[in-house]
Amino acid sequence: MSLRHLGHTWRDVDSFLTSIGCTTIKTCHKWTNILVNRDFNEFTIDERGGKRGDSFWDCYPDLELEAKQFVYQECSKTEAAFTVETLARFIDQRFYELNNLKKIDQQLVRSVESCRLDLRRFGVKFTANSSRPYFLGHEREDVVKHRQEFVKYFIEREQLFYTITNDAVPQWRIPTTAPTTLLYHDESTCKCGEITAKRWIMPDNAPFYNKGRGRSIMCSDLLNSASAAIALGGDNYFNNQSILNQFKRLFQLLPFKKEYKSHNFLCLVDNSRTHTAAEIHLNDFGMRPGTRCSVDKIEYIDENNKKQTIECYDDDGYSKGLLTIANELNVFVPSKFKLNDFKLLLSQHAASKSVSKLEKLAAEYNIKIIFTPKYHCETNPIEGYWCHSKQYIRKHTDQSFQKLTTLMPEPKANFIQKQAHLKRFRRFWRTIKAYDQGKDYLEVLRMFSSGLCNDQIITQVTERLVKRLVFFLDIGHPV
Repeated sequence: MSLRHLGHTWRDVDSFLTSIGCTTIKTCHKWTNILVNRDFNEFTIDERGGKRGDSFWDCYPDLELEAKQFVYQECSKTEAAFTVETLARFIDQRFYELNNLKKIDQQLVRSVESCRLDLRRFGVKFTANSSRPYFLGHEREDVVKHRQEFVKYFIEREQLFYTITNDAVPQWRIPTTAPTTLLYHDESTCKCGEITAKRWIMPDNAPFYNKGRGRSIMCSDLLNSASAAIALGGDNYFNNQSILNQFKRLFQLLPFKKEYKSHNFLCLVDNSRTHTAAEIHLNDFGMRPGTRCSVDKIEYIDENNKKQTIECYDDDGYSKGLLTIANELNVFVPSKFKLNDFKLLLSQHAASKSVSKLEKLAAEYNIKIIFTPKYHCETNPIEGYWCHSKQYIRKHTDQSFQKLTTLMPEPKANFIQKQAHLKRFRRFWRTIKAYDQGKDYLEVLRMFSSGLCNDQIITQVTERLVKRLVFFLDIGHPV
């Protein structure tokens, strides 16, 4: 009827329907006449338009769950080797295993085309491989333990720190006695070739842009809970020694700032290796005398809180090796052992549990260093500053290195002018209290990913994370 309405002849319509395998024009006319002029029950008695029979997944619902889980696992991998054919072959293999049948030909029990439709039904899309949210390691046992210790430390000492009110216009709460100033430290790299994600463009007059990321500048900076910010910078990649030099300079300058008179200092630093590097590591020592040795002596505090020193070289100038050092530390070494087991045994001794170089340096200036939990950028407010800084640079850069160097100081001034640091500090304390109330990382992300800090607002990032967790539960995967 539709084709006739569009002006096609009866013969053309009949020829077209026959060529595509549909019912002929006579059959179509018959059932159309029944639908329009007769009883509707007569039209539906033949069950036309309904389900003709059980689908493949109706017969094998357990296999469908396995296919869903397989797709989820493959799509969660870093490599992008998964294809529709991979799913088709997995279904084919599991089909024969479940039915205890032997495959006698190369034909798949479910075609690649059908599997492509299955992927769409599973909610999987073949889309751009761009940046995505990550949810890895946040609830790992060791990370959770560190997070609990981190939160407990601040909850028990909250009255000693500068905190922020919950007013619409945030204000400082000044501690009354022995105030402690929090210093939030981190590094970031800015690249001159980066551009803002969106902008206004005239299609016929769009400017050219550089495709690469270009030269970069690595910056080290501090947010301060008493004033605004203290800047330390550089134009190369920072290793542990350069980080130590920067902190040493900072620690030497702090006593001369009048606003910090009678203040204690606590510096929050992330868990990167450039910060946590220790003076000694068991892998830096050889097993036998005369082999590699990275330090001249090992200093540690024993169980009686006394400082002990072990020389790593003998009188002839040869390294003692781990075996001799273990004997001097009174560590029992079995007659037969493997190297990894021996290192594990030795790592339990106080001499092997040395603090990082940064912590030792800070202790010389009576400053405490606390490392933030891994994967938890929300526990370091300076991460918000880097986000603000990069957005500002991408918006104002012309993609030249010279422009980047002149832009570097501007984001900080803009950040301070907007009083954005107050909101970052307030969010830090709200995050601490949320974790103290027993919330996990996902719940905290749901609460504070929005700029309004409203627990009823779920951002797009959080929605995707929630959907992934719900999918896990649907397929029976242990979360």
